[in-house]
Order: sequence, then structure tokens, then C-alpha cells
Amino acid sequence: MSEQRLIRKYVNRRLYDTAQSRYVNLDDLRELITKGGHVRVVEQATGNDITTPVLLQIIAEGHRGGASLLSPEFLAGLIRIAATGAD
Repeated sequence: MSEQRLIRKYVNRRLYDTAQSRYVNLDDLRELITKGGHVRVVEQATGNDITTPVLLQIIAEGHRGGASLLSPEFLAGLIRIAATGAD
């Protein structure tokens, strides 16, 4: 399952798996990634790669279940690293 799966995000916020010709949700993507799959998410209208924001959304959605995947200290450290790299 090493092939990268192309997912298109439409204006209506729906995600479409081009390999399986079906609409998917974040849970479907989480399961695919957990099983070792690779995804690339692009906006249908613009062609912009939005993989990183979608993966971050999957992580954030996982946090809503009550169990924190990443500590606030870790996240703050990531922000500091990103800010340092942007200078």
C-alpha cells in the first residue's frame, strides 16, 4: 500500500478518493494512513496541495475524543521551531 492516494477536496468541503471513486471522510483517511497508506490532498478548484492542513485536522479531530495525542508543551515547541525557521 505504498502508492500515494490522490484525494480531492471540493468547494462543498467533501473529500473524494480518486483511486476508489468515492467520497471519504477524515476517519477514512485516518484509517488509510494508520494502515500505512500515503495521501495527497488537493483543492479541486485551485489545484493547491492542502495535505498538511488536512493531516493536522485529522490530529485535531482525534483530540476531541478526550485523549490528547500531543501535549500543549510539545505543540508550543513546534510553534517556536516554526517561528524560528520562518525568520
